[in-house]
Amino acid sequence: MRTKLLFTIVCTLLGLQALSAGNASTTAPIMWPVSYTIKTDRPFVYPLEEIGIKFDRTVKLMEEITTPVTIQANGVVVAEATSLEIINTESKKSAGGILNVHFEKQNLPKGITYRLCLPEGVIGWTEMEEGIYQLVNGATTEKFSVPSSLGPTFGTEDGVQIADSDDFILLYWGFETKAVGNPKFDLYRENEKIAEIPADVTCDWDLGQARPAFDTYMTFDKGINYKLVLPAGSVSSVYREDITNDEVVFNFIGGYNGRMDSFTYTWCSLYTDHSGILGEVSFIYDRPIEIAPDAKILLHEIYPATQTIMEVTPWLNTDANCWCLVCDFGGYHRDDEWGFTIEIPEGTVISADGVMCARSEFRSETAGVEDIIVDSDSLQPFYNLQGFKVDHPKIGDIYIHNGKKLVFK
Repeated sequence: MRTKLLFTIVCTLLGLQALSAGNASTTAPIMWPVSYTIKTDRPFVYPLEEIGIKFDRTVKLMEEITTPVTIQANGVVVAEATSLEIINTESKKSAGGILNVHFEKQNLPKGITYRLCLPEGVIGWTEMEEGIYQLVNGATTEKFSVPSSLGPTFGTEDGVQIADSDDFILLYWGFETKAVGNPKFDLYRENEKIAEIPADVTCDWDLGQARPAFDTYMTFDKGINYKLVLPAGSVSSVYREDITNDEVVFNFIGGYNGRMDSFTYTWCSLYTDHSGILGEVSFIYDRPIEIAPDAKILLHEIYPATQTIMEVTPWLNTDANCWCLVCDFGGYHRDDEWGFTIEIPEGTVISADGVMCARSEFRSETAGVEDIIVDSDSLQPFYNLQGFKVDHPKIGDIYIHNGKKLVFK
């Protein structure tokens, strides 16, 4: 065994010596991407135009590229790169490179899974490995899917109790959306259609949303089953009008009992505190209040699915010159890019005359976005939230710059 091992080591050393002496152009395919602007876990709802492939070192295009970068479906090439672009960044602490692969702009067919195929040897390291090897990328593929529709919604919980049209109902998709024509919700009471409610469809950076925009005040009888139905095709992706919503059905239970008993907070301390660290949060009410026994305030994630992070016990601040509900999240740091929701469940607060508050929430969707000033002449490129390079960023829009998410000023 020892003789065999010694023989292997000697042969390896002789091979390296031969390479060093006579062939400095030998390549070694040991560079691998660290990320892509397409995501395997997130449907692709944009036209195919540019895909970025990121490496953990500065890179260059190799002089002879014999096999093109392609998009394939079931082993068949459906698109071929029209050009390749390198963007390198270097600092004292790190270096990186992005290979931007450009395609003829097109909408890939829906409901199909594709693969981005990067052949071996398309790019190389800008340096040599000890003068022996030119490091190049290994052959890789990255899977992504174009969905047949926008998929299910999330947001206001299905089946909640709602007293009147002033209660907040908001449904989200995980993509930026826009209205198709003049969409409307169909409102049903015990499966009988009673009204059509205009649908307000908007988007907030990488989330789309729709809500019923009631023209007049309505109440929903206590204990009665209601539902809002948004027909299929009412909403589309901002970037592909052919990717639209499936039928959306939102069920809720009426909570109005003949009294004007729906009330909620009028002000929250987070309207002015944007530190991203949740300590004591105050909610101000316009009437004398008490806290129900065993009351809890809930902290939720927003995306990819509503999930409870923390439950805290609220108390009344009797020193304040107002009716103030306080809850303490203990300095919880929200540094992710999706934001959070603080929920005050129905009945947590009770007015002096015994009326329970409606369910209410404070929603923040700007966590992880830096509101900083960036020199528009900066040499570092700007990318939108889909990973596409933006040559002329607009003031007030959100971009990725130097690996950080920021508002362009």
